Amino acid sequence: MPVRKHQARRVERADFDVSPELREAFRAYVESEPRQPESAWPEFLRLADLLEDAGAPVQPLLAGCTCWHPHAGGAPMPQELAVYRRLMA
Repeated sequence: MPVRKHQARRVERADFDVSPELREAFRAYVESEPRQPESAWPEFLRLADLLEDAGAPVQPLLAGCTCWHPHAGGAPMPQELAVYRRLMA
């Protein structure tokens, strides 16, 4: 008989305070076009700084681990989606 493995079905969640300044930076980020490298993408850098200050679960030293962008392509990390969902709420 096959063994059924239980997988966590809960989505990773991000809990941090969202200020009006952070919302504005997120809006500018989503409306911008992704740039490579991220160090040349001012909206990314601004959002990353504000997320770090807000205590969001981000890894500022690893580019790309801040917030999912709808036009960036690639497979998003769970932390990126959690931050995106929190900012969309």
